[in-house]
Amino acid sequence: MSGNNRDRMDERIRGEVSRLREEALGYEYLIVEDLYKSLGNKCPKLVEIGCGSLGLLGRKGDRLAALQAHSVGIDVDLEGLAANQHVTHRICATCYSLPLQSNSVDVIVTRWMFEHLEIPEQALREFSRVLKSGGFLYIKTPNLWNYVMMVSRMTPTAVHNFLRSATGGDNIPTFYRANTTTKLRELAAKSGFSVRRIESYSYSFMYYIFNKELFHVMRFLSKLMGKVTKGTHLMLCCVLEKVQEA
Repeated sequence: MSGNNRDRMDERIRGEVSRLREEALGYEYLIVEDLYKSLGNKCPKLVEIGCGSLGLLGRKGDRLAALQAHSVGIDVDLEGLAANQHVTHRICATCYSLPLQSNSVDVIVTRWMFEHLEIPEQALREFSRVLKSGGFLYIKTPNLWNYVMMVSRMTPTAVHNFLRSATGGDNIPTFYRANTTTKLRELAAKSGFSVRRIESYSYSFMYYIFNKELFHVMRFLSKLMGKVTKGTHLMLCCVLEKVQEA
């Protein structure tokens, strides 16, 4: 979701939305902190791919400060990349050809990026190349089987345009070629990764922050769907570990 949707938020739910965003961000920090502890080294190298102007680092005070010292932000958007003050080094590049040495990175972070990959297999092979053995890839991406996604495939273009306008979404091409737990597991195995964790979380209602009533209706439906199956939750959080070389 674009940061622009803050400008189109229903003011009646601003406090509630801010709290939910902080909770979601806090959970991501817990995941990355766990990876840092697992590495056991004092100067890990973290690369955030698709970091834009506001990535993961620097948003929770001193948390993850140890990872900022040797952090690298990579994005194809030069303007957004230049505005990111939370990474130490900035590189304008594509994820399909990273200007990094092989076996040089401890942690790769990708957030809301995998849905935009036209060739996810190629990207994963490149991530595997630059990661050290035992290094980690953190993925946060939409779940293709989420009910919002399913509805979107059945609604007219006019509805899509309205929702994109209302939420301030960016018109970036999406392919969803690695956006199910099954597909992520399949691609991981083919690219030299093992699956450390993979989970889904409800977050679909956040697309409707432009209207309080609609937001609460969709939040209720999200909870209801979650009781039936977690397979329809919006957000996939996945951690892949590069298989140790023999």
